[in-house]
Amino acid sequence: MKPLFMSLKPEYANLVFEGQKTVELRRRIASQAENTCVFVYVSSPTMELRGGFQVGRVWSGPPEDVWRSVYELAGVDKQDFDAYFDGQSVAHALEIKEVWEFESPVGLDELRDLFHNFVVPQSWRYIKAEEQEAFQQLERRVCELRVTVSLDT
Repeated sequence: MKPLFMSLKPEYANLVFEGQKTVELRRRIASQAENTCVFVYVSSPTMELRGGFQVGRVWSGPPEDVWRSVYELAGVDKQDFDAYFDGQSVAHALEIKEVWEFESPVGLDELRDLFHNFVVPQSWRYIKAEEQEAFQQLERRVCELRVTVSLDT
């Protein structure tokens, strides 16, 4: 499976990289996202490629069912969850595993210099071949997960 490129708001990205958010919520996601590598772009005002994670399990279904499975892991309260999935019949939750950060995050200007027609994903997109090659060359450091939770449902 091709790696994914996701945008996260700074507050949620920080929770991911601090190990306090172990599930990423999405309205739409690639089919077969399990065991996929995700590169994380942190949106404005940060605007940088910061690191990534490996997707483990994926929950998909009616938002209420997904909430019951992941509410302790999602890093949001019920009100924010409901607002995000308002009007949606399907919610997706991606288990965040093996989080890593780049030693030197790559800013938006540098990304645009490196890649002709670079486009920040609105939500997510597949990584382009030239991006994947360049991103894999960047030095990474593994983030220690500070929260350990059972994912059995």
